[in-house]
Amino acid sequence: MAAAPSVKLLESVKRAQGNAAVPVGPYDEESVRAVTAESKSMYEDILELMKEENSEGEDLDDLPDGVKATLVVRHQAILRNKQCSHFYLQHRLETLCRLRMEAGLALPDDVRNNMSQLEASFFSDYDEILSEYMRELRLDLTAHLRPPKHLFVEVRANVDCGDLVTEYSGVLNLAKGTSHYLRLSDVQHLINQGMLQHVG
Repeated sequence: MAAAPSVKLLESVKRAQGNAAVPVGPYDEESVRAVTAESKSMYEDILELMKEENSEGEDLDDLPDGVKATLVVRHQAILRNKQCSHFYLQHRLETLCRLRMEAGLALPDDVRNNMSQLEASFFSDYDEILSEYMRELRLDLTAHLRPPKHLFVEVRANVDCGDLVTEYSGVLNLAKGTSHYLRLSDVQHLINQGMLQHVG
């Protein structure tokens, strides 16, 4: 039962990996706090046990084998908890970075609602750094994450996008339900955000 909070974090990552629609589940603050508290408690137990068994300042090799085994097991449990919580947090941040590259600032509402305050702050800072870097390069790194198979694509507007000024196609009115044959580089960001759908 001691592994329950860390196992919950890993199960949360597994669920998120299998859910393409909402790749970031609700932030499980309760489990993160429980893992931290459990690790702190085990660390205090280690210190207390060492203090009791080694009150005379002896070499740790002179401790009874049962005490040494207990110390090792508790230390390994702390390391396991640390790995599980780091994996959980790292997976969430890497997913947010990937979503920023794929969808831009237009994160789905489900993802935004599932972010913790620190994750929202991280996302905002990451966006600021990435945007500044792209301005300095004068290159949109998010435009072509995969090489295009075709220069022009047929798209259908999922929502009323209004007038769009494009580099190659001029000014277009993208009303909901209309189809257009456009240069991919002009509309890739709208496809990524789900405003346009690639038809063919």
